[in-house]
Amino acid sequence: MNHPRKVLKVGVVGAGSMGRNHTRVAVANPLVECKGIFDPNEKTGVAVADEYSCYYYDNYDEMLAAVDAVIIAAPTTLHHHLAKTALLAGKHCLIEKPVTVEISEAEELKKIAEEKGLVVVIGHVERYNPVYPELKKILEDKEVLSIKASRLSYNTNRANDVDVVLDLMIHDLDNVNCLVSEPLNVISAVGGAFHSSNLDYATALLKTESGIVCDITASKVSQTKHRSLQISCSNCFISVDFLRKEIELNRHAQGSYVSDSSEVKYKQEQLVERVFVPNVEPLMAEHVDFANAILNDTPVRVSIQDGIEALRLANEVQKQCQAN
Repeated sequence: MNHPRKVLKVGVVGAGSMGRNHTRVAVANPLVECKGIFDPNEKTGVAVADEYSCYYYDNYDEMLAAVDAVIIAAPTTLHHHLAKTALLAGKHCLIEKPVTVEISEAEELKKIAEEKGLVVVIGHVERYNPVYPELKKILEDKEVLSIKASRLSYNTNRANDVDVVLDLMIHDLDNVNCLVSEPLNVISAVGGAFHSSNLDYATALLKTESGIVCDITASKVSQTKHRSLQISCSNCFISVDFLRKEIELNRHAQGSYVSDSSEVKYKQEQLVERVFVPNVEPLMAEHVDFANAILNDTPVRVSIQDGIEALRLANEVQKQCQAN
């Protein structure tokens, strides 16, 4: 007998740029049925709902009654209230990063989710970039010495409810925190506000107990778009480009002079390996991970505890920036 395939009923909260993207992906995800979108701004909400042929809800409780799970892509200041309301109603949550404004708020959400047996995924979408699992595999047998992360853009109109640390840098704080597998300590951080009252540019220096040095820079005011990791290991140098989805390994080679068939002598001084990375949309991978965790009881890739740890590091960077 063929059993009917389980489908998750989801609703999207927020019709801004990220909410629109989440709606697009939810509608295309074969594991879910996107019931609709809620936003207090009717004009914006209806526009997104019409674009993706789903229902517009003008009442959050009404949408909650129609779904199994919600995707929260509202301003960060609303995350705690929206997620708590959903969890208390027995709904699973995918919450855009940062998880909340305050760590205490996130810890309360974690407690409710654990008590009710609900799935919570935090939208650190770079962890779903196909380069990330490949990078994790490469680093399994490597001795990491240092990591440099850069996340640069020129978009002063995005996510203005939070500064560049909570908007952009938190991605790489989470990335690096997961890669080094030991506690990170913020040594120093500096930043500046150029186009707003919040930090638009920040650089942080972190270090582990074993001595791994991490240098992380994030900017909303750079005249380029750049998302990269550069990792120095004891036996190689790894370059990661998140935008192009590319990984390159460089190794120094002490070779002797050799000749080719035309008697041209050359010396090989460096070996370069380019790693094959599958072409997967990170946001779709995030949605699939969330749905599988609910439907098939699989472990999530980015837990609420991961979100809490990234927020804790981000808050320390903010404090250091204010002090300097």
